[in-house]
Amino acid sequence: MNCCCGKRKRGEEGTYKRFMNEEASFYEYADAVPKYFNDQIGQISEGISFTVTGYLAVNCERFSINLVHNNETRDVALHINPRLPQNYIVRNTKVQDIWGSEEVSSALPFLLSRGDKFFIQVLVTDACYMISVNGQHFATYTHRIPYRDVRILEVKGDVGNVEMQRTLVLSYPQRLPQSEVKNIELHIDNDGNEIDSSVEETVKIPHEWCLISAPITQSGSSPKSTNSLNDLALTLPYYGALPPNSLVEGRCLKIEGRVRLLPHSFYINLQKGQDIWPHPLIAFHLNPRFTKASSGAIGKAVVCRNAWLDGGWAQEERSELDTNFRPGRTFSLAIVCTKTAYEVYVNRIFMTDFKYKVSPGLVDAVYIQGDVKLWNVTLEQNPLIKGKNVRVYHNPLDTFEF
Repeated sequence: MNCCCGKRKRGEEGTYKRFMNEEASFYEYADAVPKYFNDQIGQISEGISFTVTGYLAVNCERFSINLVHNNETRDVALHINPRLPQNYIVRNTKVQDIWGSEEVSSALPFLLSRGDKFFIQVLVTDACYMISVNGQHFATYTHRIPYRDVRILEVKGDVGNVEMQRTLVLSYPQRLPQSEVKNIELHIDNDGNEIDSSVEETVKIPHEWCLISAPITQSGSSPKSTNSLNDLALTLPYYGALPPNSLVEGRCLKIEGRVRLLPHSFYINLQKGQDIWPHPLIAFHLNPRFTKASSGAIGKAVVCRNAWLDGGWAQEERSELDTNFRPGRTFSLAIVCTKTAYEVYVNRIFMTDFKYKVSPGLVDAVYIQGDVKLWNVTLEQNPLIKGKNVRVYHNPLDTFEF
């Protein structure tokens, strides 16, 4: 819905008004008294963060956090409105009592549960608001009206024990124990840098992950629950920490998981820095975007590669490739460091490469998000094959040996 839609045809006016009234009901509460109200939040500038905590009622339907102008119409610069029956979080703005178009999209799953504590952080930057939920960045919201005129923060709806903390921060998001960065396992013993050419590299795929439906069990045993399968997974978005200067020639980052059944895209960032803001240096951004053929089947993927440096994205490289990523199927992806480029292999088959824009030694974090499930991220040697002086992951387009 777009309230600033300009002129409407005469016959559309009645329908439009009814639609407006139905939509407006989502912004009204039977209890008009805010659960939290503060009109002394002070002057706002870039880097100011508001952290709102509280508990969702056991019958919570919705609640809202509003950053409001102290003017005659109480314009709402930012309205954050989790709606639990729909499992999404609305963002919007109200000017002169008219709500604008809602934003609801996010790559992050819905993370709020009735009866649980919630933790929502709003960071103000000159370009946008940045919103995190329970320690994970959730969405950005571009300013529609000036943020410097915000004077009020209020919370309404089915929540209790609400508190707010205003701070000036140097980084975002504020992490919770469940969103802390994980250390990536290092398997880089140089003594085992050669393997026999007859030995296939082992892919450590849990048996349960190989199956889309419930696992087949032996007679008399009960099938594994969905929760036990999910316990094997790493939480997305995934942040992994690497020691400095650990990505060097002859090593590879191995990522093992499974593509979701209806994938849209996912991406992997090799970056310097573990925060969303300020924007980290990204040495390599790998982003397969899945397409659908006219028959509805998942077809080839458009694989985008890029880097973020000097305050912006470099020239994007994109190719339509058969990636060996299949809906519901497991994969083993390796990002291999060579002398001049990252090389990407899926299930031991070369897919694409990306020339270094900055030294890979600067990378100290791996960020993964999107339509995949993960169970393993490791840094390993790219071992040599005995007697051949060629590595296990070796671009077949190269005509020379190491």
